[in-house]
Amino acid sequence: MEHIKGAIKKTFFTGLVVLVPIVITILAILWLFRFVDGFLSPVFQEVLGREVPGLGFLATIVIIFLVGLLATNVLGSRLLKFVQDVLMRLPVVKNIYPTIRQLVEAFSPATSSSFKRVVLVEYPQKGVFSLGFLTNEVSINHSSEKGQFFSVYLPTNNLYLGQVALFNPSEVIFTSFTVEEGLRIILSAGTAFPPSIKSQSH
Repeated sequence: MEHIKGAIKKTFFTGLVVLVPIVITILAILWLFRFVDGFLSPVFQEVLGREVPGLGFLATIVIIFLVGLLATNVLGSRLLKFVQDVLMRLPVVKNIYPTIRQLVEAFSPATSSSFKRVVLVEYPQKGVFSLGFLTNEVSINHSSEKGQFFSVYLPTNNLYLGQVALFNPSEVIFTSFTVEEGLRIILSAGTAFPPSIKSQSH
């Protein structure tokens, strides 16, 4: 009976962990569109003399694109850094914002902190291969361990839960998967695995 209750509890919380980030993301996007639409719709209606359906949605897309342009130039990046520094000083926000930002950056191909390659490593034990994402190369200077190691992010349940481990380069197998294909394999619980996996050199 306890085994069944434990399995039910584990399954429930697994579903919760998967569902909550998805729901929060959807609600955040909907809120953003509604906020911009509610703010700009009266302005558009005043200027154009009538309500134009979908104009708020289009305006949100344009604003997001403009913020992207702002973030890619020197002056804009300094301004955004100032805003981020302010957020990092606000109570509560300073504990939430960095985590959300790092999570978003991890899946962005435009940042240096993004997943670089899809790899296979023998984890959690020899003979068991786990799919992971190469995130960085780390140098260790210690009396017992010296040299370059690969930092690999290993999803242990889904993309939102996992851990980082350092592996010797000889222990890492580079696959031909793109990062998008690797994400699809994880999210599909392995059902998107192809019949064969091709390895590549570093």
